[in-house]
Amino acid sequence: MPRPEIAPRSSRFVLFASVCIVIAALYFAQDVLIPLALAMIVSFLLTPLCNWLERRGLGRVPAVLTVVIASLLVVVVIAWVVGFQAYHIAEQLPQYAGNIKAKLAWLPKPGEGVIGKVEKTIRQVTTPTTAPTTAATTQATTEPAAAVAPPLPVTTNNPINPSQVALPPTTQPIPVTIVTDTSPFAYLFANASSFIGPLGTAGIVIIFYLFMLLEREDLRDRMIRLIGGGRLTITTQALDDAATRISRYLMMQSIVNSTYGLTIAIGLWIIGRTVGGVPFPSCFLWGLLCTVLRFIPYIGPWIAAAFPIALALAVYPSINVFFCVLGLFVFIELISNNFMEPWLYGSSTGMSEVAILVAAVFWTWLWGAIGLLLSTPLTVCLVVLGKYVPQLQFLDILLGDEPVLDPPQRVYQRLLALDQEEVMDVVDEYLKEHSLEEVYDKVLLPVMSMAEHDRHRGRLDDRRQKFIRQSMRDTIEELGDRNRAMTVKAAAQETVVEAKDGESKAKPKRPQLPTNCTINVLLLPAHDEADEIIGLMLAQLLELRGYCVFAMSQNALASEMVEAVEAKKANVVVVSALPPAAISHARYLCKRLTAKYPEQQLVVGLWTVKSNLERARERITCSKETPIVTTLGDAEDELYRLVHGLITEATTTTPVKPA
Repeated sequence: MPRPEIAPRSSRFVLFASVCIVIAALYFAQDVLIPLALAMIVSFLLTPLCNWLERRGLGRVPAVLTVVIASLLVVVVIAWVVGFQAYHIAEQLPQYAGNIKAKLAWLPKPGEGVIGKVEKTIRQVTTPTTAPTTAATTQATTEPAAAVAPPLPVTTNNPINPSQVALPPTTQPIPVTIVTDTSPFAYLFANASSFIGPLGTAGIVIIFYLFMLLEREDLRDRMIRLIGGGRLTITTQALDDAATRISRYLMMQSIVNSTYGLTIAIGLWIIGRTVGGVPFPSCFLWGLLCTVLRFIPYIGPWIAAAFPIALALAVYPSINVFFCVLGLFVFIELISNNFMEPWLYGSSTGMSEVAILVAAVFWTWLWGAIGLLLSTPLTVCLVVLGKYVPQLQFLDILLGDEPVLDPPQRVYQRLLALDQEEVMDVVDEYLKEHSLEEVYDKVLLPVMSMAEHDRHRGRLDDRRQKFIRQSMRDTIEELGDRNRAMTVKAAAQETVVEAKDGESKAKPKRPQLPTNCTINVLLLPAHDEADEIIGLMLAQLLELRGYCVFAMSQNALASEMVEAVEAKKANVVVVSALPPAAISHARYLCKRLTAKYPEQQLVVGLWTVKSNLERARERITCSKETPIVTTLGDAEDELYRLVHGLITEATTTTPVKPA
């Protein structure tokens, strides 16, 4: 067996070094990359609108100019409304000074609160006590100390009387007044650095996304040619996937944020009218601000909420308005996060919740507030790259929302961890959308195969081996108990509806056997307990279909199994064998059966085998008519085919109850 290829350490080092270089480039080139990223996101948001206008007969240039001008007008109108409302609120703030002072009076003074009292008590306990003072010391400390002048230098040649030294006269400080230039030009030059940078970035963004909208097809073709490397199909799928995810995410977020802001504005207006008695100041301004700031993940909604909450505390004498506004934001945020966003977003981004949080932290560390705003769309691009580029597959594994382990692997991993409860959780989750047969065929059967391969390779210790087999028995028994109460429904005729020419056709599949007809099926494990456990799965499915099933234990001798064919009057015998030694074990038992009962109907189950079944039949040396099956579903089909004649013969006098 060839050994699996292992990625060399040099390739891992190259990948790690490449990631470090890319992160460094993103950090040091952020002055160029941030406007480019903003323009790309805006172009993703506005491209559907441009396409809609072009489909209505408007040319490329007029459509793009219309969309760009309209978007700029929206930004200008929002900025003007916010500025005007903020100025109006600033003028009214002096009227609320009394309410603010009254609210501040409720706060404990320094040292009077709980913390202050605790600090005072600790200070009294930890302060050391002083020794008792004498009467002389007390008198010395209570009398005012005489001013002592520093000694003057005295020489023997020219003694100086200290009383004759003239001290400099006492002078008052000279008042200093700072005069500033209050002209508009001086104010403009003094604050130019604070707004020239954002205005320059905004201008670059406008130019970028204008040309991106005008040349979007050409840019797409150049991107495909640059990164495709001749793989046109994969590159086109990757770009379409990224564009679809980002556009859908931005559109859904715009809908959610607009609904959120409108609800907040209406709620503030109702609270002001009903609880406060007067209209809430600029309630629609705060709704608009919530809509805009909510595009910033995590912190944006609460930054927007801080202003109306503080205003409710300042404007209204009653504290009830404050609590109502706070409750409004908490309630709307819970409804939005737990109902609206999962319903509208769905799997639009393809990112897990943890990945969204990590992306927000990473891009904020890298690019600051703009990075937080762009964190989700940029990470979506990384997830798409990891999905389509094999070298970057780790990004899709780390950041994507799709399970990295399929149900059989999850069940087997929990069995290795000796966790039976979580095994049932995974099985129950799969059973919600699949039948019991699919649970056995697509989950538990592969689990048993993985366990047997690990056991033969010496990877399983005795403790885990026993736990896995006992857990599988318990799981099968529990699933059987659940379905036993619904035997009639579970065994009802399943139909596959096929639409053709406007009509529906029903095709029967594995119907339930008549209750007055007995078909005996004998299940024989080829070698060990794993074969017996899979036989229990098949026995349970056959019992639900109306068969009379007898499952032999793996502890029985081969001669006892052969004798059981006649003792149980078996119509069909099923040999259960699980790889890796399935063929050799099944061959021994089949030889014994065919030697004594050459006319016996026989089915051999080589579970999960994917090799050539004809070659497997030759190695088993059974007849050409002997069916070889690999799944429990195939075994049910072959059994029904073999016993169909017996059912027809037994029901010639009694009509079959329709399923």
